[in-house]
Amino acid sequence: MREKIQDLLKKENYAFDKEKWKSIENVPFLINTDTTPLLNKIKKNMGVTKGIYIFSDSDERILYIGKGAPIYNRIRRHFAKLKNCSPSMHEEAPRQELPSAITIHWVEIEQPETREIVEHMLAYTLKPAYKKWHIV
Repeated sequence: MREKIQDLLKKENYAFDKEKWKSIENVPFLINTDTTPLLNKIKKNMGVTKGIYIFSDSDERILYIGKGAPIYNRIRRHFAKLKNCSPSMHEEAPRQELPSAITIHWVEIEQPETREIVEHMLAYTLKPAYKKWHIV
């Protein structure tokens, strides 16, 4: 079944391929840092693209798969969660280990129904480390 889904994703040009998907590498993912310049860089690269995004770590492990319309707004909310999370809150009850830097990959998908289906298919085939990306 997994192979059939991967074949379908390839046929539709939605299969995760670092060569075909756009990306921003070495994005610092640190708590309580000034993220404004970084968010501006991400916004400049993504614009108002609607689609699927993937967070991966320096070992190229898939951490999280999400969707956004536009993607930038969804990623901005992830960073807002980090900014609002105090270090003591993270130390007391960490829900997931935060990498120091991530790579954000994305592909444009206009149709909401297609985004939903592709997100689930990618999650099924790539098995991200986290199904939800939450800090506190």
